[in-house]
Amino acid sequence: MLAGLTVASAVTIYLIVPERTAVPGGAIAAGLKEVYADPRFWRVAPLSASCIGTAWALQGLWAAQWLKDVEGLDRASVVFHLFAMAAALSLGAILLGVATDRLRRRGVGPEVLLGLVAAVFIATQFALILRLPLPSYLQWAVVAAVGAATVLSFATLAEYFPKQLAGRANGALNLFHIAAAFVVQYATGVVLQYWTPQAGHYPEIAYRTAFALNLALQVVAWIWFVSPRVSADSRQMRASAM
Repeated sequence: MLAGLTVASAVTIYLIVPERTAVPGGAIAAGLKEVYADPRFWRVAPLSASCIGTAWALQGLWAAQWLKDVEGLDRASVVFHLFAMAAALSLGAILLGVATDRLRRRGVGPEVLLGLVAAVFIATQFALILRLPLPSYLQWAVVAAVGAATVLSFATLAEYFPKQLAGRANGALNLFHIAAAFVVQYATGVVLQYWTPQAGHYPEIAYRTAFALNLALQVVAWIWFVSPRVSADSRQMRASAM
């Protein structure tokens, strides 16, 4: 069924979507250079990549391992947690998109919501690491929902750059998201290997150490994002563009 839907989508695109106008390679390179040279991009990229990349890495690999080794859950409970995370990711994309649209009408940009979501994500990871007595489903649902925060960072860059550069800016940022997810998945495994597994399970301190090291980077990125100096530079760039 999925194969049939894929073929139908491909045929629809082929028949309906107009041919794109060829863009000279030099123009593409110049556009990417303009994106990477903009300080506003480097204000958003570290926070967006570290938080969203971590959410993807945890949901894709390390959430299940944590639930088995640290929480001591059986396979059925782990699967149900992962199902709840998948639902939270889908719901998070819808809710964050709606919230962005409504807040924009009230004069609040998506970057404000991005900073708030990142702060909630950081606090949730602190709660996990410290093993605070909070519902496990709630904590991991928050982790999964943050994986949909791309709608916030993409909307933020769309406000920073003109329409002809917005796609390249978001593509450049998404490269950071994917790279961060890979690095977090790999680096977490490297840290865990400093401990000897017991009965096929790594000890709790191994996971807490790996998660804490990654969390420290997110805290630094969040401080950079909300830094008054960086924010002032972004506002100045936006004013000059207008």
